[in-house]
Amino acid sequence: MDLSVIIVCYKGWDKLNRCLESLDSFKGEKFSMEVIVVDNNSGDKALDKLQEKFRKFSFNRNSVNGGFANGCNFGAASSTGDNLLFLNPDTVAREAEVGKMLNAVRSNKDFFIVSCRQILKDGKDSNATGSFPGLLHQHTSQKPSSILMEKVDEVSKSALFPDWVSGSVMMIRKEVFIKLNGFDEDFWMYSEDVDICRRARNLGGEIVFFTDVTIDHDHGGSSRADPCTTSITKCEVQISKHLFVHKHKSGMERICMHSILIADNLITGFLTGIFGLIFFFVPLLFVRFLIFIRIMNYYLVSFSRKSWISNRSVNFNKTASGKLY
Repeated sequence: MDLSVIIVCYKGWDKLNRCLESLDSFKGEKFSMEVIVVDNNSGDKALDKLQEKFRKFSFNRNSVNGGFANGCNFGAASSTGDNLLFLNPDTVAREAEVGKMLNAVRSNKDFFIVSCRQILKDGKDSNATGSFPGLLHQHTSQKPSSILMEKVDEVSKSALFPDWVSGSVMMIRKEVFIKLNGFDEDFWMYSEDVDICRRARNLGGEIVFFTDVTIDHDHGGSSRADPCTTSITKCEVQISKHLFVHKHKSGMERICMHSILIADNLITGFLTGIFGLIFFFVPLLFVRFLIFIRIMNYYLVSFSRKSWISNRSVNFNKTASGKLY
């Protein structure tokens, strides 16, 4: 098998249906492919209808909602392809575009992780690449046009080499994925893609982003379903930053970056949280209050347990790499 497409989902069935329809249209003339759908314990029977509709695809039900990293690893464990394509359920792919990425991975052993442009519904580019976070730039997401240095190579003159690419579209040879021990399941959601790119770079591999290959990305999905879900996912963004800093930074840089994150979350979070509480009847504002409550609880638990790991991670109750000391 040439390629295993792995899609981790949690509800969002309409978007998943469109994604699977796009993959179902592939003719398979240039490469063979299997599609593995991982349901992260959604508990929704709607998945049964999709399984009935797309019978040639594999549907695997995860026993827990272990997050993106856990779901990807779960799907990869049953894959048979020489190459893996991790794809968000709110994307629409085209066979020719996927084929371009596959050819690049096959013909360049130094290309450990490959991705491409992701076009939003309004026609704009999604921020799908960025620089590794550092003391002077805590925020990792940046547009390719502003931070990437172009290199000329034999595959494509539009190949760019960022620090990291988004896990929403990420192709990687299976042997490389195994060598990296997959995604780090300490991360529940967010920064697991930055982390695996960091580890790939540490092994001497290239992270490649093709500007002449595009996939449609109807960004949002299940992470923005309601205020409660939104507050959970927004809080996880901050949690994942702390975990990444602890794993890949050291000394005073680590201390300073953690301190900046904490100060920003407490000060900004308090101000926006109070505003959200006053205007509780406006969902978009009230969610700021919910985020502040969640991040405060996270810090209390983290310092009592001496661990940066989210309580949603499957590794929360294990001896983890995120220990504070």
